[in-house]
Amino acid sequence: MGYTHYFTRDERNVGSRFMFTQLSEDAKRIIQQAQTEGIEVCGWNGKGKPEFTEDYFSLNGTEVGGYDHETFRWEATPTQPEWHKEYFGGENERHDIPEFCKTAYKPYDAVVTAILIRAKVIYGQLIRIGSDGSWDEWETGRDLYELTFGEEAPNPFAEVAV
Repeated sequence: MGYTHYFTRDERNVGSRFMFTQLSEDAKRIIQQAQTEGIEVCGWNGKGKPEFTEDYFSLNGTEVGGYDHETFRWEATPTQPEWHKEYFGGENERHDIPEFCKTAYKPYDAVVTAILIRAKVIYGQLIRIGSDGSWDEWETGRDLYELTFGEEAPNPFAEVAV
């Protein structure tokens, strides 16, 4: 399946507009620091610049050299996909909105993991983070987070309060 990171929010409370705006601004800071460190970050298709709108932001590695893989996309207000409702037997039984991004250990993985760490800081218990990798394997993302924010990167796999 590939090296993948998972993030899940509950459709009944996906966080506030303020939380999204804060994460969006912090993601821009992370990307800027990554580029300073020599990690090229592009738009969803591995070309151009990462995309930031009022409703979502998205990014990928660069297609040059094959350093792109799957798009990382964060929506201000994600919606429950129809296939999920059908698969789990109805919209009232499960409220999780599962999302994921396969990075295949490519350089932009550091950006994705740093953003997920920041998402956990901002969204707290409103988000669950998972990964095929261990906290030790998130070392480049932790380092990027710490360079960007000047503080120790908290483990996003642990539960924290908002």
